[in-house]
Amino acid sequence: MTANGTGPMSRVPLLWALAYVVVLSSVFFKTSWSLGDTYSHLITPVLMSWSDAIEYAFGSGREYRPLFTLAIKASYEAVGLWLPFYQTLVVLSFAALLTLIVWVCRPVGSHRAVAACIAISCVCGLHTSRILWGFWPLNHYAAVIVCVVLAVGLALQSRSRQFPWAAGLLTFVALLSLELGALIVALTIVLWWFGAPGLDRRAVVWVLAAAAVYAAIRLAFAEYAGESLYADTGFIFQTVDAATLRARFGDSPWLLWAYNVMSTLLTITFSEPREGVYAFVESLLARDMESWQWFHVGTSTLTTIVVVSGLVRGWPWRERDRLLVIAGCTLLICGSALGFMYTRDRIGLAGGIGYALLLYVAAAAWLENAPPAGWQRRIAVGAVGVLAAAWIVRSGEMGAQLRDTAWDYRVEWTDRFEELGAKQEQTKVLAEMKAAALARRPADPRRDPAWTYFLWERRFRRSAASLPQ
Repeated sequence: MTANGTGPMSRVPLLWALAYVVVLSSVFFKTSWSLGDTYSHLITPVLMSWSDAIEYAFGSGREYRPLFTLAIKASYEAVGLWLPFYQTLVVLSFAALLTLIVWVCRPVGSHRAVAACIAISCVCGLHTSRILWGFWPLNHYAAVIVCVVLAVGLALQSRSRQFPWAAGLLTFVALLSLELGALIVALTIVLWWFGAPGLDRRAVVWVLAAAAVYAAIRLAFAEYAGESLYADTGFIFQTVDAATLRARFGDSPWLLWAYNVMSTLLTITFSEPREGVYAFVESLLARDMESWQWFHVGTSTLTTIVVVSGLVRGWPWRERDRLLVIAGCTLLICGSALGFMYTRDRIGLAGGIGYALLLYVAAAAWLENAPPAGWQRRIAVGAVGVLAAAWIVRSGEMGAQLRDTAWDYRVEWTDRFEELGAKQEQTKVLAEMKAAALARRPADPRRDPAWTYFLWERRFRRSAASLPQ
């Protein structure tokens, strides 16, 4: 590696990312259809003609996602309910995201290879990333966050100036798929302002034009009858419904919105609150704290300390690191701002990616700027080593969550079918989904070893091994 950090990119982080893809996908492929969310997203466009589906997709209200709706119809027309197709798309999206993160970081040398591996483990370990493994029957969250990270990568490549329209195309596609695509607009403007080599005024114009066209389409065709300034969300120690929030905040919803934005920011940086609810604090006061809650809050707090101190230690940053810090802060702040109406774990997805980029720069600074010998180097290397080990262990929780999800979906089709199925329109599609879901039996996660419940957050309580099959 040369003095300015140029040279061939390390392949170690790519192999590290591949290991996560292989291990997690081996668990994920045991998951079947979900009855609730998947069927409700699937059935409406499937039963419509293409003309009606287009009208329905572009005429929706608050959640304006026409491309997602039309993609569902197109995929069903092409492959029906062939489950491996939809599962493969999820795995490919996850692999593409991790690959793009490594590409954006472009780690050169052993120190930065380690830092990039830690960043990958952080992405896989954050509770905000679990949404990447959902499918309804497609995953628009995964598709759009790939577009967002790709936009960052293109902004850092000088060759991207030859294709200024690319950022505009990404913006338009992402916005019509999910509101998360608005982050590309913010990223493009901020990175251009700070001199990203792949952006010029033409790219900014293309992005703003795409956003304007999107706004015009939405304002012209979307229906907003009955839309409210409030939605059910967590507040302090409980989840509160929209009616109660409306009565409490009245004509000042911005107070709640500020709370929601801060909650999303804090759940990324400290793993507390969760979906607006301060569960850790409440459990601490009630003295019924789960061990995994200590682990979540502890690892995130340590990580945030290392990030802040590492960014200070690495100042002045190299040019690419400077742009990564800007991109990371933009994703963290603007991504949190998207949760102003209500806060959920999934809303912190983009902010979590930004957090991982900041962690990469900070961990690299700690390793590269450590003295060649002595106690200071031992402290620096030791802190980064502890952090790496913590995120490797915490990332195992995603596999456990996938096991829980697979079992949860089976319960929807068996024990809860009368409750949930009665609310759904009884169609051939529903029957096919049920047959496919019951054709496989995932492992019962309630029989998992006790240490997995001690270390990781789980959806079910552990039961005795003698439970009937």
